[in-house]
Amino acid sequence: MMRWRRREAESEVAVLNSRRKEALDLATSALRQTTARLSADRDLLGRIAFLYDQPALARSASFSPAEGADSGLLAATESELERLRRTLRKLEAVESLHPEWPLQSPSVSPVPESALVPTGAFGWTISRLTGEREFIAGVDFASPAGHPVFATADGIVRWAGSFPIRPGSPYGHLGRIVAIRHGDRAVTVCGYLESVQVRRGQIVRRGDRVGTVGVSPWVAAPRLRFEVWRLTGAGAIPIDPRLAMLNVSGPDVAPALRLALRGTPRNVPELPAEFR
Repeated sequence: MMRWRRREAESEVAVLNSRRKEALDLATSALRQTTARLSADRDLLGRIAFLYDQPALARSASFSPAEGADSGLLAATESELERLRRTLRKLEAVESLHPEWPLQSPSVSPVPESALVPTGAFGWTISRLTGEREFIAGVDFASPAGHPVFATADGIVRWAGSFPIRPGSPYGHLGRIVAIRHGDRAVTVCGYLESVQVRRGQIVRRGDRVGTVGVSPWVAAPRLRFEVWRLTGAGAIPIDPRLAMLNVSGPDVAPALRLALRGTPRNVPELPAEFR
């Protein structure tokens, strides 16, 4: 009888331990999913703060307290959630002071994410044509030829068509170009277009069709050059376009934001006056 009771007790303990492990695994999985969502939200808020030229807020949003937390995953997650709430309230305060900024800030990709494959990187690189070091002020994306290209924010078209070849300027080699000025804070440039469907001086809204994807004269494949320039009192400064495409995410976005927060690139080509 004692052996039977011992076996029954051991069986009940095994069942309880199994149920406890299942509950723990389920809770841990839920916390991990929550942490992943919070990480995505952190990157998103950090990019918005960067686009609003709020570097301190962007740094605060892009830092994860869970990375250095000693108090466990649950406490760290709650702490990060509260941090994101504070960041969101501050961003809402900025937007209440500048209600035009959300519409005039480039914040989506010029073509849908499903038709957008990066084929180059923003910043300094070695030219495939000259073999010399050069600065790429945007990102080249492979995209189907003839695919519609859309305005990424409200603005006014400053350039529509081919640009003259000038010494030291890359824009004469980008084929047909559409440059849009967004208020007094930003300019976006789309190059290698097959067709241009807007005219200079035209007012456009986010989502309006401005052209179609074409083929680079230097690479036998359809592609789109996309640039985002921030307008400041010191002039126009290029920023990584991935930071201004809030509908596109990936593992390279957070490092790009941290790099951008270190400072502005130097000795870069100038944005033509005709685009501003």
